[in-house]
Amino acid sequence: MEFIEKSEGDAIRIFQTVNDRGKPLTNMEKAKSLLVYYSNRYLSKKLDDDINDAFGEIFELYDDIKQIADDENIKLIRSKDFNEDNIMRYHFVSFSDKDYDATAPYVLDFLKEKLSKFRSNSKFNEMESFITRYIRNLLDFFRSLKSILERVERDSKYYKVFVVLGPSATLYPLIVKLEMLGKLYKEVPDLNRLGGKYTFFDLMELIDVRVYKTRGTDPRADISRYAYSLNENYSDKEICKWLLEFNEYWMPQSLFESNMKSNVYDNAALPYMFLNYCEYIDGKQYSREDIKRFMTESPTIEHILSQHPTFSLSSAGFQNETDFADTEHHLGNLTWLEKRYNSAVRNRNPLEKTHTYDRSLFFMTRRLSSNIAHSKVFNKSSIENRTKEIYKDLQAKWWC
Repeated sequence: MEFIEKSEGDAIRIFQTVNDRGKPLTNMEKAKSLLVYYSNRYLSKKLDDDINDAFGEIFELYDDIKQIADDENIKLIRSKDFNEDNIMRYHFVSFSDKDYDATAPYVLDFLKEKLSKFRSNSKFNEMESFITRYIRNLLDFFRSLKSILERVERDSKYYKVFVVLGPSATLYPLIVKLEMLGKLYKEVPDLNRLGGKYTFFDLMELIDVRVYKTRGTDPRADISRYAYSLNENYSDKEICKWLLEFNEYWMPQSLFESNMKSNVYDNAALPYMFLNYCEYIDGKQYSREDIKRFMTESPTIEHILSQHPTFSLSSAGFQNETDFADTEHHLGNLTWLEKRYNSAVRNRNPLEKTHTYDRSLFFMTRRLSSNIAHSKVFNKSSIENRTKEIYKDLQAKWWC
């Protein structure tokens, strides 16, 4: 339907009123109508086709992104509250330095203000240049995000990170920006540890594990402003240096160690850490299919000495209830266990649990069962020794 309306405000209101029925318009759809309006009214329709083509592809890419997230169980993106506005907001963080915590309505207001200034100053060439740059960059952002998620469908490393770890939403703008620059899966120069080579994707994983999950902080301003400033003129060494310094500032090694040797039960990265620890002691990298099979079992964090002890604390080496409370959530008292088995073992003592642990898919839990069955004991000393053993591997993997 075509409506001819001289008033800019009325034209936009008519579009929104006619279309905003049943399912509300997203801010992305409103942004498209705004850009088309300015192209139509002030640029002699010069960019109408470009805008329509770009947004047509963007909405198709969004559908593909949501489909991959649904198929692979990428929780952040498959959430019913996640829509194209979220990606529009992530893109804005990497496109502008106006607001590192921008909402989708803010992005729309930013576009309105920007285009209105071009119109008021009769800078139509600059308006054309801005619209062209914005839609191309937005399209590239969506393409790059889809490209990253397509690796989840075929690469065990990407599957582990996006499905088991679940990167913080704050990191998405920088992760996608690195992909847009063709650097995300490039090897980091002069950074070989334990005979292994690291990519920039590995550094983003390291930062998520240490800063966002283990410390539990969310330094959005630093990450967002760097995502905006990053461009093709940055060398690989410069990017590596910034990422490592960011990690060191927010999670120095001493703080990481103290966090990992205390209460880790609420650490959001713990399932991911245990998956990597299973690979380490099993001596192999699990395939995507292996990990997918693990995840269908709804793994839980199991307390070996239960949180509601039915045993004598003193016989297990604890001085009192406070001593046990200070230890019960340490790495050494935790393992990875299928939900159905966790429900079965409940408050049994560790020796009784071994019959269930033996049936677990998770290598760390089966090995734990063998150790308990062999020693016939699991106590405070066992927790302390096991904490040191597990931390040694975790420290080697997330090392800086």
